[in-house]
Amino acid sequence: MEKTRVLLAAPQRLVREAIGRAIDHEEGLSLVGATDDSLEAFRLAREARPDVVVFDLDSNRIDWPHFVRELSLSCRGVRFLALSSDGSPERISALCEAGIHGCICLSSGFSELVKGLQRVGEGELYFDQEISSELPEVLSKVNEGAILLRGLTAREREVVYLLSQGFSNRQIAREMVLSEKTVKNHISHILRKLELKDRTQVAILAWKTGLALNGPS
Repeated sequence: MEKTRVLLAAPQRLVREAIGRAIDHEEGLSLVGATDDSLEAFRLAREARPDVVVFDLDSNRIDWPHFVRELSLSCRGVRFLALSSDGSPERISALCEAGIHGCICLSSGFSELVKGLQRVGEGELYFDQEISSELPEVLSKVNEGAILLRGLTAREREVVYLLSQGFSNRQIAREMVLSEKTVKNHISHILRKLELKDRTQVAILAWKTGLALNGPS
């Protein structure tokens, strides 16, 4: 099984080393770098191409929403998991708008972090129980549809984009060089993840969130 490649950004050396060692000893995870500096994190991300960047939200030394937006542009496909001590809805909503894919409270324990890394690495969104209790307030502050779309894989977002352009399953299959059965499977997964009933609702969401105009990347 291919391991999820993890880059860790945390200012406290003890936190960085403890989490880093634990990740490196966990089956299915591989630590590709650890740093306390945002510029170094950019360099490491470009070189190591991690699947997930984990960062400590409680550091005031770094503008994390800016960090997430800029690194997303530099390293297409990278996903972000934040660690936080308080789960503040205001801070998490700003990060959701920037493009994170999950958040875990530091009080949750390492097993919760592993679960979050696995889920985010597989292309899903993941917020632990403590954060989830605040999600209704968080989602009221951001575009909920945009957050849900970030939980799709790159292939699924491409299918959503083509659906929004009026493509049939056969046309999508031809465009993406897939079988129609595979396209149907993608659409089933998309409907389940987005909690929608049909492809028309998916297309409407794509136009509301801008994906239909800006493309799937």
